[in-house]
Amino acid sequence: LYAVAMIMKSLAGLKADGTARVERAVGLASTVYLRIPGAKAGQGKISLMLQNRTVEYQAMTAGSELPTGTQVKVVAVINSDTVEVEAA
Repeated sequence: LYAVAMIMKSLAGLKADGTARVERAVGLASTVYLRIPGAKAGQGKISLMLQNRTVEYQAMTAGSELPTGTQVKVVAVINSDTVEVEAA
């Protein structure tokens, strides 16, 4: 009984954090969800698979405007909820 209690206690310590880390999005391909204005004139949204889940982030681009449905690549993280993308 003591051995089972110790095993159960050690298994409880194996919990995963579960936090999506935006830094891991750099280099990933994604799709424009809401139009992204060009020349960093405003923000749009992208949808991408990050750590086995679909997430949405605000996105900006230094290039020309990116319409909805365009395939893009994340090139940099601006802050915790905004990334910079370029056309793929």
